[in-house]
Amino acid sequence: MLQFDIDVTAADAETRTIEGIAVPYGETANLGGTTYTFEPGSLQPARTRTPLLLGHDRNRPVGVMTELADTPEGAIARFRVDQGAEGDLALEQATTGSRGGLSIGAEIVTAEDAGNGIVNVKAAALLEVSLVAIAAFSGANVTNVAADADPFKSNTDAGDEQPDPDPDSNPAPVQENTPMETMPEQIAAETAPIPTIIEKQPALSADAFVTHMVKAQLGNNDSARLVEASLDVIDTTGVVGLVPDYYTMQIIGGLSENRPLANNVRRAALPASGMTLVKPVWNTTPVGGWIDQNDPTPSNAIAIGNHDVNIAQWAFGVAMTVASLERGVGVAEATYLQIVRSYYADVETRLASAIVDAAGDVASGANVLASIGNLSAAVYSDSGRRPDKAYMAPDVWASLLSTEGSLPFTGGQTSANGLAGSIAGLDIVVTPSLSAGALIVADSSVIELRESSPLQLRANVVGSMQIELGVTSFVTTDVELAAAVKIAD
Repeated sequence: MLQFDIDVTAADAETRTIEGIAVPYGETANLGGTTYTFEPGSLQPARTRTPLLLGHDRNRPVGVMTELADTPEGAIARFRVDQGAEGDLALEQATTGSRGGLSIGAEIVTAEDAGNGIVNVKAAALLEVSLVAIAAFSGANVTNVAADADPFKSNTDAGDEQPDPDPDSNPAPVQENTPMETMPEQIAAETAPIPTIIEKQPALSADAFVTHMVKAQLGNNDSARLVEASLDVIDTTGVVGLVPDYYTMQIIGGLSENRPLANNVRRAALPASGMTLVKPVWNTTPVGGWIDQNDPTPSNAIAIGNHDVNIAQWAFGVAMTVASLERGVGVAEATYLQIVRSYYADVETRLASAIVDAAGDVASGANVLASIGNLSAAVYSDSGRRPDKAYMAPDVWASLLSTEGSLPFTGGQTSANGLAGSIAGLDIVVTPSLSAGALIVADSSVIELRESSPLQLRANVVGSMQIELGVTSFVTTDVELAAAVKIAD
Protein backbone atom coordinates (compact mmCIF):
# COMPACT_ATOMS: atom_id res chain seq x y z
CA MET A 1 0.00 0.00 0.00
CA LEU A 2 1.32 3.45 -0.91
CA GLN A 3 1.06 6.22 1.66
CA PHE A 4 1.17 9.76 0.27
CA ASP A 5 1.01 12.75 2.60
CA ILE A 6 -0.59 16.12 1.83
CA ASP A 7 -1.77 19.05 3.90
CA VAL A 8 -5.30 19.67 5.15
CA THR A 9 -6.70 22.64 3.22
CA ALA A 10 -9.83 23.29 5.30
CA ALA A 11 -11.34 22.25 8.62
CA ASP A 12 -14.71 23.35 10.00
CA ALA A 13 -15.70 22.43 13.55
CA GLU A 14 -19.28 23.63 13.13
CA THR A 15 -20.06 21.43 10.14
CA ARG A 16 -17.47 18.90 11.32
CA THR A 17 -15.73 18.65 7.96
CA ILE A 18 -12.11 18.35 6.90
CA GLU A 19 -10.93 18.92 3.35
CA GLY A 20 -7.66 18.43 1.51
CA ILE A 21 -6.05 17.50 -1.78
CA ALA A 22 -5.79 13.74 -1.64
CA VAL A 23 -3.30 13.60 -4.55
CA PRO A 24 -1.80 16.69 -6.21
CA TYR A 25 -1.29 16.27 -9.95
CA GLY A 26 2.02 17.17 -11.53
CA GLU A 27 4.03 16.58 -8.34
CA THR A 28 6.21 13.66 -7.37
CA ALA A 29 6.80 11.85 -4.10
CA ASN A 30 9.60 9.46 -3.27
CA LEU A 31 8.47 6.41 -1.34
CA GLY A 32 10.71 3.46 -0.56
CA GLY A 33 13.28 4.62 -3.11
CA THR A 34 10.75 4.94 -5.96
CA THR A 35 9.36 8.23 -7.27
CA TYR A 36 5.66 8.32 -8.07
CA THR A 37 3.35 10.76 -9.84
CA PHE A 38 -0.40 10.53 -10.39
CA GLU A 39 -2.41 11.15 -13.55
CA PRO A 40 -5.66 13.19 -13.33
CA GLY A 41 -8.58 10.91 -12.49
CA SER A 42 -6.31 8.08 -11.39
CA LEU A 43 -7.51 7.89 -7.77
CA GLN A 44 -10.79 6.07 -7.11
CA PRO A 45 -12.33 4.82 -3.84
CA ALA A 46 -11.83 1.10 -3.26
CA ARG A 47 -15.05 0.78 -1.23
CA THR A 48 -18.38 2.42 -0.72
CA ARG A 49 -17.04 4.09 2.44
CA THR A 50 -13.48 5.34 2.84
CA PRO A 51 -12.51 5.85 6.50
CA LEU A 52 -10.59 8.80 7.96
CA LEU A 53 -8.07 7.52 10.53
CA LEU A 54 -5.62 9.04 12.98
CA GLY A 55 -2.06 8.17 12.01
CA HIS A 56 -2.99 5.10 9.93
CA ASP A 57 -4.31 3.38 13.07
CA ARG A 58 -7.21 1.22 11.97
CA ASN A 59 -8.45 1.15 15.54
CA ARG A 60 -8.87 4.95 15.57
CA PRO A 61 -11.38 5.89 12.85
CA VAL A 62 -12.63 9.48 13.20
CA GLY A 63 -14.76 10.00 10.09
CA VAL A 64 -15.67 8.97 6.58
CA MET A 65 -15.07 10.46 3.13
CA THR A 66 -18.16 12.13 1.66
CA GLU A 67 -16.70 13.41 -1.61
CA LEU A 68 -13.74 12.83 -3.92
CA ALA A 69 -13.64 15.36 -6.78
CA ASP A 70 -11.14 15.91 -9.58
CA THR A 71 -9.77 19.45 -10.07
CA PRO A 72 -6.85 20.76 -12.17
CA GLU A 73 -4.73 20.81 -9.00
CA GLY A 74 -5.56 17.29 -7.91
CA ALA A 75 -8.16 15.01 -6.35
CA ILE A 76 -9.89 16.86 -3.50
CA ALA A 77 -11.30 14.76 -0.65
CA ARG A 78 -13.87 15.95 1.89
CA PHE A 79 -14.61 14.12 5.15
CA ARG A 80 -17.39 14.18 7.71
CA VAL A 81 -15.87 13.89 11.17
CA ASP A 82 -17.53 11.75 13.83
CA GLN A 83 -19.01 13.12 17.04
CA GLY A 84 -17.05 12.32 20.18
CA ALA A 85 -13.68 12.92 21.81
CA GLU A 86 -11.60 11.44 18.97
CA GLY A 87 -13.50 13.44 16.36
CA ASP A 88 -13.12 16.65 18.37
CA LEU A 89 -9.39 15.97 18.71
CA ALA A 90 -9.08 15.45 14.95
CA LEU A 91 -10.79 18.78 14.22
CA GLU A 92 -8.71 20.68 16.76
CA GLN A 93 -5.42 19.23 15.54
CA ALA A 94 -6.33 19.82 11.89
CA THR A 95 -7.20 23.42 12.77
CA THR A 96 -4.07 24.21 14.79
CA GLY A 97 -1.85 22.32 12.37
CA SER A 98 -0.38 19.96 14.93
CA ARG A 99 -1.87 17.17 12.83
CA GLY A 100 -2.42 19.18 9.69
CA GLY A 101 -1.54 16.65 7.01
CA LEU A 102 -3.54 14.05 5.14
CA SER A 103 -1.87 10.75 4.31
CA ILE A 104 -3.63 8.48 1.87
CA GLY A 105 -3.31 4.71 1.78
CA ALA A 106 -3.66 3.65 -1.86
CA GLU A 107 -3.00 0.50 -3.85
CA ILE A 108 -1.69 0.75 -7.40
CA VAL A 109 -3.91 -0.86 -10.01
CA THR A 110 -2.21 0.33 -13.22
CA ALA A 111 1.12 2.14 -13.62
CA GLU A 112 3.82 2.69 -16.23
CA ASP A 113 7.48 3.65 -16.28
CA ALA A 114 7.61 7.35 -17.20
CA GLY A 115 11.41 7.42 -17.46
CA ASN A 116 14.01 9.09 -15.22
CA GLY A 117 13.09 6.66 -12.45
CA ILE A 118 9.50 7.96 -12.18
CA VAL A 119 6.49 5.61 -11.97
CA ASN A 120 3.37 7.20 -13.46
CA VAL A 121 0.26 5.92 -11.69
CA LYS A 122 -2.67 5.65 -14.10
CA ALA A 123 -5.15 3.99 -11.70
CA ALA A 124 -5.08 3.49 -7.93
CA ALA A 125 -7.59 2.32 -5.31
CA LEU A 126 -8.00 4.58 -2.27
CA LEU A 127 -8.23 2.36 0.82
CA GLU A 128 -8.05 4.89 3.67
CA VAL A 129 -7.01 8.44 4.55
CA SER A 130 -5.28 9.48 7.77
CA LEU A 131 -4.56 12.69 9.64
CA VAL A 132 -0.79 12.98 10.19
CA ALA A 133 1.61 15.59 11.58
CA ILE A 134 3.82 16.16 8.53
CA ALA A 135 2.91 16.16 4.85
CA ALA A 136 5.33 15.05 2.16
CA PHE A 137 3.95 17.09 -0.79
CA SER A 138 5.42 20.60 -0.43
CA GLY A 139 2.98 22.22 -2.84
CA ALA A 140 -0.15 21.67 -0.77
CA ASN A 141 -0.54 24.21 2.06
CA VAL A 142 -3.32 25.09 4.47
CA THR A 143 -5.37 27.82 2.78
CA ASN A 144 -8.35 28.28 5.06
CA VAL A 145 -9.48 27.44 8.57
CA ALA A 146 -13.05 28.26 9.56
CA ALA A 147 -13.36 30.77 12.42
CA ASP A 148 -15.48 28.44 14.51
CA ALA A 149 -12.74 25.86 14.31
CA ASP A 150 -10.04 28.12 15.77
CA PRO A 151 -10.34 28.36 19.58
CA PHE A 152 -7.48 30.89 19.73
CA LYS A 153 -8.94 33.46 17.29
CA SER A 154 -10.57 36.58 18.79
CA ASN A 155 -14.34 36.90 18.47
CA THR A 156 -15.75 39.02 15.65
CA ASP A 157 -19.25 40.05 14.71
CA ALA A 158 -21.12 37.55 12.64
CA GLY A 159 -21.52 40.07 9.85
CA ASP A 160 -17.84 41.00 9.67
CA GLU A 161 -16.92 38.72 6.84
CA GLN A 162 -13.28 38.88 5.82
CA PRO A 163 -12.31 38.60 2.16
CA ASP A 164 -10.26 35.63 1.07
CA PRO A 165 -6.54 36.48 1.14
CA ASP A 166 -4.75 37.02 -2.15
CA PRO A 167 -2.09 34.36 -2.33
CA ASP A 168 0.15 36.66 -4.40
CA SER A 169 0.00 39.63 -2.02
CA ASN A 170 -0.33 37.73 1.24
CA PRO A 171 1.99 34.72 1.17
CA ALA A 172 1.91 32.12 3.91
CA PRO A 173 3.92 33.17 6.96
CA VAL A 174 7.38 31.71 7.40
CA GLN A 175 7.45 28.95 9.99
CA GLU A 176 9.87 29.33 12.90
CA ASN A 177 11.01 25.74 12.55
CA THR A 178 13.10 24.53 9.64
CA PRO A 179 11.00 23.85 6.48
CA MET A 180 10.61 20.21 5.42
CA GLU A 181 12.61 20.75 2.24
CA THR A 182 15.74 21.87 4.11
CA MET A 183 15.60 19.37 6.94
CA PRO A 184 18.55 17.01 7.23
CA GLU A 185 17.70 13.62 5.77
CA GLN A 186 18.03 11.94 9.15
CA ILE A 187 15.44 14.25 10.75
CA ALA A 188 13.09 13.83 7.80
CA ALA A 189 13.38 10.07 8.02
CA GLU A 190 12.56 10.14 11.73
CA THR A 191 9.50 12.37 11.37
CA ALA A 192 7.97 11.19 8.09
CA PRO A 193 5.64 8.19 8.18
CA ILE A 194 7.19 4.94 6.97
CA PRO A 195 5.54 4.03 3.64
CA THR A 196 4.52 0.51 2.79
CA ILE A 197 4.23 -0.49 -0.87
CA ILE A 198 2.13 -3.43 -2.00
CA GLU A 199 1.57 -3.59 -5.74
CA LYS A 200 -1.90 -4.58 -6.92
CA GLN A 201 -2.21 -8.32 -6.52
CA PRO A 202 -4.06 -10.62 -8.89
CA ALA A 203 -7.25 -12.15 -7.54
CA LEU A 204 -6.36 -14.50 -4.71
CA SER A 205 -7.14 -18.16 -5.03
CA ALA A 206 -9.45 -19.57 -2.37
CA ASP A 207 -6.50 -21.40 -0.83
CA ALA A 208 -4.33 -18.26 -0.78
CA PHE A 209 -7.15 -16.22 0.73
CA VAL A 210 -7.58 -18.67 3.62
CA THR A 211 -3.82 -18.79 4.18
CA HIS A 212 -3.56 -15.00 4.33
CA MET A 213 -6.65 -14.79 6.52
CA VAL A 214 -4.95 -17.06 9.08
CA LYS A 215 -1.72 -15.04 8.87
CA ALA A 216 -3.71 -11.84 9.38
CA GLN A 217 -5.23 -13.28 12.55
CA LEU A 218 -1.69 -14.00 13.72
CA GLY A 219 -0.74 -10.35 13.19
CA ASN A 220 0.82 -10.29 9.71
CA ASN A 221 0.06 -6.78 8.38
CA ASP A 222 0.87 -7.56 4.75
CA SER A 223 -1.57 -10.49 4.80
CA ALA A 224 -4.19 -8.29 6.45
CA ARG A 225 -3.87 -5.76 3.62
CA LEU A 226 -4.09 -8.48 0.97
CA VAL A 227 -7.23 -9.89 2.58
CA GLU A 228 -8.69 -6.39 2.85
CA ALA A 229 -7.92 -5.65 -0.80
CA SER A 230 -9.46 -8.93 -1.94
CA LEU A 231 -12.74 -8.02 -0.21
CA ASP A 232 -13.17 -4.69 -2.00
CA VAL A 233 -15.91 -5.83 -4.33
CA ILE A 234 -17.93 -8.11 -2.10
CA ASP A 235 -20.11 -7.84 0.95
CA THR A 236 -18.58 -9.26 4.12
CA THR A 237 -20.03 -10.19 7.46
CA GLY A 238 -17.15 -8.81 9.49
CA VAL A 239 -16.94 -12.08 11.45
CA VAL A 240 -13.29 -12.96 12.08
CA GLY A 241 -12.42 -16.31 10.58
CA LEU A 242 -15.52 -16.64 8.39
CA VAL A 243 -14.67 -17.19 4.74
CA PRO A 244 -16.90 -14.79 2.72
CA ASP A 245 -19.41 -15.97 0.15
CA TYR A 246 -17.20 -15.22 -2.87
CA TYR A 247 -14.42 -17.55 -1.72
CA THR A 248 -16.85 -20.13 -0.36
CA MET A 249 -18.39 -20.44 -3.82
CA GLN A 250 -14.93 -20.46 -5.38
CA ILE A 251 -14.07 -23.50 -3.26
CA ILE A 252 -17.27 -25.53 -3.58
CA GLY A 253 -18.25 -24.15 -6.99
CA GLY A 254 -15.63 -26.36 -8.58
CA LEU A 255 -16.80 -29.41 -6.64
CA SER A 256 -18.55 -31.79 -9.02
CA GLU A 257 -20.43 -33.84 -6.46
CA ASN A 258 -23.51 -35.96 -7.04
CA ARG A 259 -26.41 -34.74 -4.87
CA PRO A 260 -29.45 -36.36 -6.54
CA LEU A 261 -31.89 -36.08 -3.62
CA ALA A 262 -30.77 -32.63 -2.47
CA ASN A 263 -30.85 -31.18 -5.98
CA ASN A 264 -34.31 -32.65 -6.49
CA VAL A 265 -36.09 -31.37 -3.38
CA ARG A 266 -34.16 -28.26 -2.26
CA ARG A 267 -36.62 -25.48 -1.46
CA ALA A 268 -36.62 -21.97 0.01
CA ALA A 269 -33.97 -20.49 2.28
CA LEU A 270 -33.91 -21.08 6.01
CA PRO A 271 -35.37 -18.45 8.36
CA ALA A 272 -32.90 -15.86 9.65
CA SER A 273 -32.98 -17.14 13.23
CA GLY A 274 -34.30 -19.90 15.44
CA MET A 275 -33.80 -23.65 15.51
CA THR A 276 -37.39 -24.60 14.61
CA LEU A 277 -39.32 -24.00 11.41
CA VAL A 278 -43.06 -23.59 12.07
CA LYS A 279 -45.46 -24.36 9.22
CA PRO A 280 -49.27 -24.06 9.23
CA VAL A 281 -51.17 -27.30 8.74
CA TRP A 282 -54.86 -28.27 8.57
CA ASN A 283 -56.09 -30.04 11.66
CA THR A 284 -59.68 -29.99 10.37
CA THR A 285 -60.35 -29.00 6.77
CA PRO A 286 -63.50 -27.17 5.59
CA VAL A 287 -66.22 -29.55 4.45
CA GLY A 288 -69.43 -28.55 2.67
CA GLY A 289 -72.59 -30.51 1.88
CA TRP A 290 -75.71 -30.68 -0.29
CA ILE A 291 -78.51 -28.55 1.14
CA ASP A 292 -81.78 -26.98 0.09
CA GLN A 293 -81.31 -23.49 -1.32
CA ASN A 294 -83.35 -22.00 1.54
CA ASP A 295 -81.39 -23.75 4.29
CA PRO A 296 -78.67 -21.90 6.20
CA THR A 297 -75.13 -22.45 4.93
CA PRO A 298 -73.64 -25.48 6.65
CA SER A 299 -70.14 -25.39 7.98
CA ASN A 300 -67.95 -27.58 10.08
CA ALA A 301 -65.55 -26.42 12.78
CA ILE A 302 -62.20 -25.93 11.05
CA ALA A 303 -58.86 -25.78 12.81
CA ILE A 304 -55.36 -24.81 11.69
CA GLY A 305 -52.43 -26.05 13.71
CA ASN A 306 -48.66 -25.91 13.51
CA HIS A 307 -46.26 -28.35 11.98
CA ASP A 308 -42.88 -27.93 13.67
CA VAL A 309 -39.73 -28.93 11.81
CA ASN A 310 -36.47 -29.01 13.71
CA ILE A 311 -33.48 -27.26 12.17
CA ALA A 312 -30.43 -29.47 12.58
CA GLN A 313 -26.88 -28.15 12.70
CA TRP A 314 -24.06 -29.92 10.87
CA ALA A 315 -20.50 -29.08 11.81
CA PHE A 316 -17.01 -30.42 11.27
CA GLY A 317 -13.61 -29.03 12.16
CA VAL A 318 -10.08 -30.26 11.64
CA ALA A 319 -6.99 -28.89 13.38
CA MET A 320 -3.64 -28.44 11.67
CA THR A 321 -0.46 -26.52 12.20
CA VAL A 322 0.18 -23.13 10.65
CA ALA A 323 3.27 -24.59 8.99
CA SER A 324 1.24 -27.27 7.21
CA LEU A 325 -1.08 -24.59 5.82
CA GLU A 326 1.75 -22.36 4.66
CA ARG A 327 3.89 -25.09 3.10
CA GLY A 328 1.20 -27.31 1.62
CA VAL A 329 0.07 -25.84 -1.67
CA GLY A 330 -3.71 -26.10 -1.88
CA VAL A 331 -4.05 -27.80 1.50
CA ALA A 332 -6.79 -25.45 2.75
CA GLU A 333 -8.91 -25.82 -0.35
CA ALA A 334 -8.40 -29.60 -0.48
CA THR A 335 -9.36 -29.89 3.20
CA TYR A 336 -12.50 -27.83 2.71
CA LEU A 337 -13.51 -29.93 -0.31
CA GLN A 338 -13.20 -33.16 1.67
CA ILE A 339 -15.27 -31.72 4.53
CA VAL A 340 -17.92 -30.48 2.11
CA ARG A 341 -18.11 -33.90 0.46
CA SER A 342 -18.75 -35.38 3.88
CA TYR A 343 -21.52 -32.84 4.45
CA TYR A 344 -23.17 -33.56 1.10
CA ALA A 345 -23.15 -37.30 1.79
CA ASP A 346 -24.67 -36.80 5.24
CA VAL A 347 -27.46 -34.61 3.82
CA GLU A 348 -28.30 -37.27 1.23
CA THR A 349 -28.48 -39.92 3.96
CA ARG A 350 -30.66 -37.69 6.16
CA LEU A 351 -33.04 -36.99 3.28
CA ALA A 352 -33.34 -40.66 2.39
CA SER A 353 -34.12 -41.52 6.02
CA ALA A 354 -36.78 -38.80 6.21
CA ILE A 355 -38.48 -40.10 3.07
CA VAL A 356 -38.38 -43.72 4.21
CA ASP A 357 -39.66 -42.84 7.70
CA ALA A 358 -42.62 -40.92 6.27
CA ALA A 359 -43.68 -43.59 3.77
CA GLY A 360 -45.94 -46.54 4.48
CA ASP A 361 -44.80 -49.97 3.34
CA VAL A 362 -46.35 -51.34 0.17
CA ALA A 363 -45.60 -54.89 -0.93
CA SER A 364 -43.51 -54.99 -4.08
CA GLY A 365 -44.67 -56.81 -7.18
CA ALA A 366 -42.93 -59.53 -9.10
CA ASN A 367 -40.75 -57.02 -10.90
CA VAL A 368 -39.76 -53.35 -10.82
CA LEU A 369 -42.48 -52.27 -13.26
CA ALA A 370 -45.19 -53.94 -11.18
CA SER A 371 -43.83 -52.35 -8.03
CA ILE A 372 -43.80 -48.89 -9.64
CA GLY A 373 -47.38 -49.44 -10.80
CA ASN A 374 -48.55 -50.54 -7.35
CA LEU A 375 -46.79 -47.67 -5.59
CA SER A 376 -48.08 -45.05 -8.03
CA ALA A 377 -51.63 -46.31 -7.61
CA ALA A 378 -51.25 -46.25 -3.81
CA VAL A 379 -50.01 -42.64 -3.82
CA TYR A 380 -52.88 -41.52 -6.01
CA SER A 381 -55.46 -43.48 -4.01
CA ASP A 382 -54.30 -42.24 -0.59
CA SER A 383 -53.50 -38.60 -1.39
CA GLY A 384 -55.16 -37.77 -4.68
CA ARG A 385 -51.78 -36.63 -5.98
CA ARG A 386 -50.06 -37.77 -9.14
CA PRO A 387 -46.57 -39.02 -8.37
CA ASP A 388 -43.79 -37.54 -10.46
CA LYS A 389 -40.59 -39.16 -9.16
CA ALA A 390 -39.24 -42.67 -8.72
CA TYR A 391 -36.38 -42.65 -6.20
CA MET A 392 -34.37 -45.85 -6.33
CA ALA A 393 -31.18 -47.53 -5.21
CA PRO A 394 -28.53 -48.18 -7.90
CA ASP A 395 -29.31 -51.95 -8.09
CA VAL A 396 -32.98 -51.20 -8.93
CA TRP A 397 -31.84 -48.91 -11.74
CA ALA A 398 -29.55 -51.70 -12.98
CA SER A 399 -32.46 -54.15 -13.08
CA LEU A 400 -34.34 -51.72 -15.32
CA LEU A 401 -31.40 -51.65 -17.72
CA SER A 402 -31.41 -55.44 -17.94
CA THR A 403 -35.01 -55.48 -19.18
CA GLU A 404 -34.93 -52.30 -21.30
CA GLY A 405 -37.08 -52.67 -24.41
CA SER A 406 -39.88 -54.60 -22.77
CA LEU A 407 -40.62 -51.81 -20.28
CA PRO A 408 -41.79 -48.20 -20.72
CA PHE A 409 -38.30 -47.16 -19.68
CA THR A 410 -36.15 -44.53 -21.37
CA GLY A 411 -32.74 -43.34 -20.37
CA GLY A 412 -30.22 -45.60 -18.80
CA GLN A 413 -27.68 -42.83 -19.28
CA THR A 414 -25.57 -40.81 -16.90
CA SER A 415 -26.10 -37.10 -16.50
CA ALA A 416 -24.58 -34.17 -14.64
CA ASN A 417 -26.57 -35.30 -11.64
CA GLY A 418 -25.72 -38.97 -11.79
CA LEU A 419 -27.75 -41.84 -13.24
CA ALA A 420 -30.92 -40.77 -15.02
CA GLY A 421 -33.94 -41.98 -16.92
CA SER A 422 -37.72 -42.07 -16.83
CA ILE A 423 -40.37 -44.74 -16.54
CA ALA A 424 -44.16 -44.60 -16.83
CA GLY A 425 -44.09 -40.81 -16.75
CA LEU A 426 -41.92 -40.70 -13.62
CA ASP A 427 -38.47 -39.09 -13.53
CA ILE A 428 -35.92 -41.49 -12.10
CA VAL A 429 -33.63 -40.27 -9.31
CA VAL A 430 -30.92 -42.78 -8.39
CA THR A 431 -29.14 -42.39 -5.07
CA PRO A 432 -26.75 -44.70 -3.21
CA SER A 433 -28.18 -43.29 0.03
CA LEU A 434 -31.06 -45.76 -0.28
CA SER A 435 -30.49 -49.32 0.81
CA ALA A 436 -30.23 -52.03 -1.84
CA GLY A 437 -33.57 -52.89 -3.42
CA ALA A 438 -35.26 -49.69 -2.21
CA LEU A 439 -37.79 -48.08 -4.54
CA ILE A 440 -39.83 -44.98 -3.63
CA VAL A 441 -42.59 -43.39 -5.69
CA ALA A 442 -43.61 -39.92 -4.59
CA ASP A 443 -45.06 -36.54 -5.37
CA SER A 444 -41.77 -34.66 -4.89
CA SER A 445 -43.51 -31.39 -4.01
CA VAL A 446 -44.21 -32.71 -0.48
CA ILE A 447 -40.52 -33.42 0.20
CA GLU A 448 -38.47 -30.44 1.31
CA LEU A 449 -34.83 -29.62 2.04
CA ARG A 450 -33.63 -26.27 3.32
CA GLU A 451 -29.97 -25.65 4.04
CA SER A 452 -27.52 -22.83 4.62
CA SER A 453 -26.44 -21.36 1.32
CA PRO A 454 -23.62 -20.98 0.90
CA LEU A 455 -22.05 -23.17 3.53
CA GLN A 456 -20.27 -21.37 6.35
CA LEU A 457 -16.56 -22.03 5.95
CA ARG A 458 -14.29 -20.96 8.80
CA ALA A 459 -10.58 -20.64 9.42
CA ASN A 460 -9.81 -19.80 13.05
CA VAL A 461 -6.55 -19.53 14.93
CA VAL A 462 -6.96 -21.66 18.06
CA GLY A 463 -3.40 -21.41 19.36
CA SER A 464 -0.05 -19.85 18.61
CA MET A 465 0.72 -22.55 16.05
CA GLN A 466 -2.66 -24.23 15.57
CA ILE A 467 -5.54 -23.39 13.28
CA GLU A 468 -8.89 -25.01 12.67
CA LEU A 469 -10.60 -25.31 9.30
CA GLY A 470 -14.30 -26.04 9.66
CA VAL A 471 -17.66 -26.13 7.94
CA THR A 472 -21.02 -25.35 9.52
CA SER A 473 -24.50 -25.62 8.04
CA PHE A 474 -28.11 -25.64 9.20
CA VAL A 475 -30.52 -28.09 7.56
CA THR A 476 -34.19 -29.07 7.62
CA THR A 477 -35.56 -32.24 6.00
CA ASP A 478 -39.31 -32.62 5.92
CA VAL A 479 -42.06 -34.67 4.26
CA GLU A 480 -45.31 -32.75 4.60
CA LEU A 481 -47.73 -35.45 3.44
CA ALA A 482 -46.73 -39.05 4.08
CA ALA A 483 -49.61 -40.39 1.97
CA ALA A 484 -47.92 -38.91 -1.13
CA VAL A 485 -44.80 -41.06 -0.62
CA LYS A 486 -44.71 -44.84 -0.92
CA ILE A 487 -41.75 -47.18 -0.57
CA ALA A 488 -41.11 -50.79 -1.45
CA ASP A 489 -38.06 -52.84 -0.40
